[in-house]
Amino acid sequence: MRKLRVLVVDDEPQMVGIIAYVLEQEGFEALTAYDGEQALLKVAGERPDIVVLDAVIPKIDGFEVCRRIRQQTAIPVIMLTVKREEVDRIRGLELGADDYVTKPFSHQELALRVKAVLRRTGMDRTQERIVSGELSIDFQRYQVTLCDQLVDLTPIEFRLLGCLASNAGRVLTWQALLKEVWSYEEWQAGPELVKVHIRRLRKKIELAPSGPRLILTVRGVGYRFCNQIVTEP
Repeated sequence: MRKLRVLVVDDEPQMVGIIAYVLEQEGFEALTAYDGEQALLKVAGERPDIVVLDAVIPKIDGFEVCRRIRQQTAIPVIMLTVKREEVDRIRGLELGADDYVTKPFSHQELALRVKAVLRRTGMDRTQERIVSGELSIDFQRYQVTLCDQLVDLTPIEFRLLGCLASNAGRVLTWQALLKEVWSYEEWQAGPELVKVHIRRLRKKIELAPSGPRLILTVRGVGYRFCNQIVTEP
């Protein structure tokens, strides 16, 4: 099984080296980039499992890099910054960052944050694919196919499907899905947000969306991904 890959992006070589060393000691493979252009090339060419991204980097700033990553992939992003203003934290999160760490920080804490985000977003797996019937989820290429046809999923839809599939057989409440997929607490959104995305996801991956056999509703509780295809009552 391959190691999970972390792309570390910062314009300070010493900082990059320290973070990369700490992550490698924790069992990750560290990739590095020193500006926004390099970062986007590494994301496209090497498909890291998560990106640790400084907000202030040359050529293309970290916020724009985050926005482009989120437009194209479901790869989780942790933003780093020396700024403490609330507006910068909110800006990063609105652009799709999964977490936000302010410098200076403990490198061990950053490693724990990386593990937590991977776990929360359903990306903390070393297997590369999950196959259920005609559905295939490729976590290395961030692609989903149904009957050998590529399925066009948004980053949120991919993350939602990955979270459900990696917990196959377990019932996930809408509150748990809010936290794992959107990083929202219960008071920030309600079950309707999850319900709408489940409905959209079913239309894309179920052979018969009105009679789902993969993503099952457990009434009054949440949703369950079924590896053994059954008919939902």
